[in-house]
Amino acid sequence: MRYIRAMEVGKDPVATKYELHVKLRTQKSGPTIKSRIRLPKPVKTDMRICVIAEEKQAEVARQMGAVLVGTDEVFEKIRNGEINFDRCICHSDQFAALSKAKLGRILGPKGLMPSQKTGTVVPSIAAAMKDLTGKSDYRERMGVIRMAIGQLAFSEGDLQRNIKAFTEQLKKEIGALSHRADKNINEVVLSSTQGAGFSLSGEFKTIPREVGVAPEELTVPPVGVAV
Repeated sequence: MRYIRAMEVGKDPVATKYELHVKLRTQKSGPTIKSRIRLPKPVKTDMRICVIAEEKQAEVARQMGAVLVGTDEVFEKIRNGEINFDRCICHSDQFAALSKAKLGRILGPKGLMPSQKTGTVVPSIAAAMKDLTGKSDYRERMGVIRMAIGQLAFSEGDLQRNIKAFTEQLKKEIGALSHRADKNINEVVLSSTQGAGFSLSGEFKTIPREVGVAPEELTVPPVGVAV
């Protein structure tokens, strides 16, 4: 962490993120990992949320910071290609209207189409938005999972607990796929928004589960740098 902070001197401690890159040994055509996690200390993001709702539920969405709220006006913007949001949720009372609008061919390929299966058609907008802003999404792309794991302002303890929680959940998800594919962690790299990457692989492979990851063990020099 000392090295990363040194590289980010003068940068916004909230906007600058610690990022974890997990490289997997995996089959090219095998199943991939896509999930969400509520970290012990959530990482603040600039997630833009679209909410399909009316009346009281719409007002709640606006108060909680949704960037786009409504029904017909939202549908029209989407048809016109104005998709300036990262997540889209729909109140259950408006799901029939959403289905009638036939926006699946536009939102579906982008992973933005609300559905009951993905938990984005909801009875409570307030609860759904709190859940969205309090959790972090991650997915495997070409054998690598990348996720913001902390902010520069986080303490060593904050980062330690977030990394530990994420890696433990990831290992469980890898284990759940063991009957379908041979997948395991090859390397774990910690970096920052503009900084270099620091390999943590040795520590994660050797530290017993009950011990966890000590804060001082996260201050690993870059690969190839003498100490």
